Amino acid sequence: MNFLVFILVVFWAPPIRSVLDAAWWSSVAQLSTSLAGHSAPRPVCKQLQGLSPGQAQVCELFKDHMPAVSAGAHNAIQECQKQFNGHRWNCSTHYGSGHLGPIHKFATREAAFTYAILSAGVTHEIGRRCKQGQLTSCGCSDEQKPKNVKSDFSWGGCGDNVEYGYKFSRDFIDIREKEHDPKRNSGNGRSLMNRRNNEAGRKILKRQRRPKCKCHGVSGACNMKTCWMQLPSMDEVGKILRNKYEKAIRVQINDRGNLQLMMDETAGKERKTRALPTDLVFMDDSPDYCRYDRSAGTLGTEGRICQRGASGAAGCDSLCCGRGYNTYTQEVQQKCNCKFEWCCKVVCEMCKNVTQVDICK
Repeated sequence: MNFLVFILVVFWAPPIRSVLDAAWWSSVAQLSTSLAGHSAPRPVCKQLQGLSPGQAQVCELFKDHMPAVSAGAHNAIQECQKQFNGHRWNCSTHYGSGHLGPIHKFATREAAFTYAILSAGVTHEIGRRCKQGQLTSCGCSDEQKPKNVKSDFSWGGCGDNVEYGYKFSRDFIDIREKEHDPKRNSGNGRSLMNRRNNEAGRKILKRQRRPKCKCHGVSGACNMKTCWMQLPSMDEVGKILRNKYEKAIRVQINDRGNLQLMMDETAGKERKTRALPTDLVFMDDSPDYCRYDRSAGTLGTEGRICQRGASGAAGCDSLCCGRGYNTYTQEVQQKCNCKFEWCCKVVCEMCKNVTQVDICK
C-alpha cells in the first residue's frame, strides 16, 4: 500500500465547510476582554450576532461581565468537544474553533446537552470571577457554614459565588426564551424545553459544589483550619451532563401549553411519570450526523480521524458510517533525550516520530 507522507498535524485539516446561523453563544465566545472597559462603544452588544433584545440590554448594563460570559461559553464548548470526542456528533464544530453550528434549531437531545453545558459554563465562570474580585457587582460567597464541616474548622474563606453566578446566568441566558410570545404554542414548547435544560445545567453545577478546606500554620502545622465553598470543575459537570444526555427524556407540549413526558411503551413499569429538575429533555429525533447538512448544522464525519479496529464510537466502522477510510503517515517532531545542564536549563533534542493515521472518506 502506498502512503502519503506529510506533517499531518500542521498541514492537514478536515474539509472546511461553513455552517451558518451560529447561536448567540458562538458570538459571545469570541468576545475580547476589551469589552470590559467602559469606553467600549455602546453599539457593540447590539451588533453581536444572535443576541436577543433583552440579552443586548443586559450586555450593555453589565459590560464587565461579558468577558466572563465569553470565557464561560468557550469553556462549555471545549467541554462539549471533550465529552463527545470521537463520536459522530462532536458538537457540530471544528475542534478549537469556539463555534457551534445551528444544532440549536432543532429540539434534539444534542441541543438539550448544549443548552445545559453552556448555562453551567456561564454560571461557573461568573461565580469564579466574583471570588477573584474581577466583577464590580459581586464578591466572595456569603453562604452559611454547612453542617458537614467540622466545628473546629473556621468558615470564612473566600468561596466561589455560585448564587450570583446562578442568578446572572438565568437572567442573561433565559431572557431570550421569555421574550417568545406564549400564545405561539409551537415556539413556546421549544422555549420551555430550552429553559428546562438551562436550569438543569445550573442546578447540577450548584448541587456539585463542595466545601474546600485548608490548613494554615508553620512547617505544616495545622494551627488554623479555614473552609470555603468551591464549585466543581467543568470536567465533573461535563461527565454528569453526558450521563444525563444518554438518559434524556422525550417530552411534548400539551393542550395547556406545558411540557409533559411522552408515553414510552418499551420502558414498561420502569417508565418515568415525571422528570427530575436535573434531567435533560428533548422533543425531536436527532439528524443524521454521518453526512454534511448545512441546514441541520451537521458537518458529517468525512475527514475525521478514526481508530482502526476499535469497536466503540471512535472506531472507523462506526465513525466513517460504512464509507471506509484512507490511511496516511503522520510525521511529528517531538522533544526527546532531554538533559539538565548546570546551571540551570534543560536541553532537548528534536526527534521525528512516524505513525499511521486513519481518516474517514
